[in-house]
Amino acid sequence: MNKNEIKAQVHSMIEAGTPKSEVFSRLSGQGIKDSQLAYFIAAYPNPQRREQHKRKVKLLVMAMLFYALMAFVVGFAIGSQIGPTGRWVLAVVVATIPVLFAWGFHKYKVAAYNVYILLSLIHLPRAFDGFMAQPLANSIALAINFGMIAFVWYVRHKLFPDFLFITPVKVKGEYHFQP
Repeated sequence: MNKNEIKAQVHSMIEAGTPKSEVFSRLSGQGIKDSQLAYFIAAYPNPQRREQHKRKVKLLVMAMLFYALMAFVVGFAIGSQIGPTGRWVLAVVVATIPVLFAWGFHKYKVAAYNVYILLSLIHLPRAFDGFMAQPLANSIALAINFGMIAFVWYVRHKLFPDFLFITPVKVKGEYHFQP
């Protein structure tokens, strides 16, 4: 079987209520590496988890859309210095990134959660540049950033408990899935 067929089987079996550990044992050794199969299984949230945490996901989507609006306004202002076309191009390009994160959160794509966390953590040291110039404003921005990173991580953990950081949980050489 190829990757797409196995991925479709994983989704249908989890939707049918089959435990993830059983899905792994049934599909293991059928054409893809166990690590990739474990990723497919861990990256698909149970329907019960999706229903249980849909409000948190909606809150994340709203926050990302608010970020997109702020990014659009800032991009428009900076682009105005470039020229009449530059303001629209820069505003749309800058606002597209948070919109893509909102789409990924809404579609329960674990990669969107992982990429957001990684990019935010990588960008965090730059937030301290010029901190002493405006300590109050920078403190507020840092608090918002830390809060968003923590909340995204929390929601990701609730929806995808089978991930450690960005890979599926592996205990003593075997993949471990929560019920």
